[in-house]
Amino acid sequence: MQNAAPHISVVIVNYKVKEYIANLLNSLKKAQHDFALEIFVVDNDSGDDSVSYLKQRYPEVNYIANEENVGFGKANNQAIRQANGEFTLIINPDTLVSEDTLDVLVNHMNENPECGAAGCKILNPDGTFAPESRRSIPTIWSASCKVFGLNTLFPESKLFSQYYLSWMGEDEAGEIPVLSGSFMFWRTDLLKELDGFDERFFMYGEDIDLCYRVQKTDYRIDYVPDTSIIHYKGESTKKGDLRYIRIFNKALYQFFDKHYSARYSLFFRIFIYLAIWLKTALSFISTNLKKLKPVFADLILLNLSVALGFLIRYGIKGTNILTPEGTKYLWINLLMTLLFLFSGSLLGMFKKNKESISTALKALSITYAGVVIITFFVRNLAYSRLGLIFGFILGVIFFVSYKLIRANRKDAGNMNRGRLRNSRVILVGDAGQSADIISKIHTRPDWSYEVVGYVNVDEDDEKALGGLTQLRDLVKAYQVDQVFFALNSISYKQMLKEISNLQKEEVVFKLIPDSMDFILGKSNVEYLEAIPLVEVEFEYSKPINRLLKRLLDLGLSVPLFVLLLLVCWPAVLFSRRDWVFVEGIKLYRQIEQNKWKNRLRLLGYVISGKLSLVGAPINESVMEQSSTAKKGVTGLIQISKNRIQQEEEAESFGLYYLQNYSLWMDIDILIKTIFNGPYPLEILSETKKKD
Repeated sequence: MQNAAPHISVVIVNYKVKEYIANLLNSLKKAQHDFALEIFVVDNDSGDDSVSYLKQRYPEVNYIANEENVGFGKANNQAIRQANGEFTLIINPDTLVSEDTLDVLVNHMNENPECGAAGCKILNPDGTFAPESRRSIPTIWSASCKVFGLNTLFPESKLFSQYYLSWMGEDEAGEIPVLSGSFMFWRTDLLKELDGFDERFFMYGEDIDLCYRVQKTDYRIDYVPDTSIIHYKGESTKKGDLRYIRIFNKALYQFFDKHYSARYSLFFRIFIYLAIWLKTALSFISTNLKKLKPVFADLILLNLSVALGFLIRYGIKGTNILTPEGTKYLWINLLMTLLFLFSGSLLGMFKKNKESISTALKALSITYAGVVIITFFVRNLAYSRLGLIFGFILGVIFFVSYKLIRANRKDAGNMNRGRLRNSRVILVGDAGQSADIISKIHTRPDWSYEVVGYVNVDEDDEKALGGLTQLRDLVKAYQVDQVFFALNSISYKQMLKEISNLQKEEVVFKLIPDSMDFILGKSNVEYLEAIPLVEVEFEYSKPINRLLKRLLDLGLSVPLFVLLLLVCWPAVLFSRRDWVFVEGIKLYRQIEQNKWKNRLRLLGYVISGKLSLVGAPINESVMEQSSTAKKGVTGLIQISKNRIQQEEEAESFGLYYLQNYSLWMDIDILIKTIFNGPYPLEILSETKKKD
């Protein structure tokens, strides 16, 4: 990043992870100190404007744009041949270096001239130690111990834990055989003498091969745990993709064939080849079975609902499903499974990050409706309609419960739909930046983040929740789910220390780079700019949606009104009628003390059409400024009360509701109101007090 002769050449290969590279480049700039760096970014045909995106922000970097994905080793070699620094750092794009990383490694190399390459401690995003920080040359024995989990069962054994050298302490420095390809600090002369990576390895295995060849020189490889980096692990690869699994396992065989094949017979080499490809198949099946777990869970719930509907209809002592009389109906389960998979596929239910309560209920409804239609026309397949009704009701209960549980996990992401409460976030940053970032986060109505406050590195900030030394206590006190670090407010060493301190608190850590325009998570990038709201015709305005909304209002309000009237009619008839008006709504005075009677009145307003169950705030007009939306008993603005700080933010939430309206959004808002509030009468009571 300077014009002087470089001390260190940095080589980064990019494949569709431009945001991670931007973050890495920022961390390298902070770690630069007095070193002159030359940085190469080799883009392997990302196809996402990575080069132009990075050039605009980091024009001083040297860019090499390939027209195809040439592989990790070959791409690195393109930059290595141009490297002029005394040292060359080969580093993955999805990493983050500490401020002292370059200092520590340069000093180590200068003090140990026999060291040709070095690596440091690698941490996972949650602050745990990554075992690949130091490895051995893989042998048939060490690889077998890893495959069968013996290295995990006996981590202290030099016999079984050779692969990751796990008998070494994570802070124990020493000579090691293999560095992780995610971070390799080389003497440039040695790297060029070895002619860089063997380009026959497309991806994986090339780092092992390169380190293996160091053994034939007078140099050694050292593990230096005095500094550390964070590695997000594989954000630039699709680990569940068959192609990448095949490439990984092919690399294992290539390494074996190159360095060991001369020692073994043809028969044994064939055996090794078959074993590696068997592992490829098993890895693919295992990885994708994990992805299909939600689908299997859906099918279990579906078939359970059918079976229980059958039992409710006929009783446990009725037609036994284990007898020939009962098992003849098992074809229903097969038919419903096929219909569910077909309808779910059409609705996009099985795509990554696409599952939702509404989609699951649509697929369930189509499935049961399909069975009813088929059994109606095919008389010899007749099945109890009452049993199907019971099954459908149970299916709705099961699916809603299951999807709500999944949507409310801490690692479920930032999407709002289905979450009973917002993900509570503490931001680590200074006062000025924190206010800006919090505003950006809270103006995203499609997100479920609620920033409870910020922690400042400066302990004297009165507006902050506390200082950095209190972070762990604050996480517990506020029941925080996620911690965001603003990277221009805290050093990387401090951040790594805090992440390590919070390992046992089960919180998710995310980073906000210096640019403050996106949030980096373990496997996703979330942009902070406001979502566009430019549609002329909102979904809310469509006649079919307005009709469905009215039917929902009546379908829920009428039964509740009748039920409440049966309970409250003596109080309604004989109590003193002392009224108060709140924004045109006539209620019993002492609003919260007369809550049941006032709830009855609100339901009456909904039935009459003056209010909707979900809509604009009764005590505000932000949504009416841009639409003809009715005021509502609850609404998106009301349940987002803790996130909204300004009138403009409230208007953004209102417009988002209008633009993205669906019946399921109303149901989602009603569920959140029931579980979390704020409750309508509380809001109206507060409004009256202010008046």
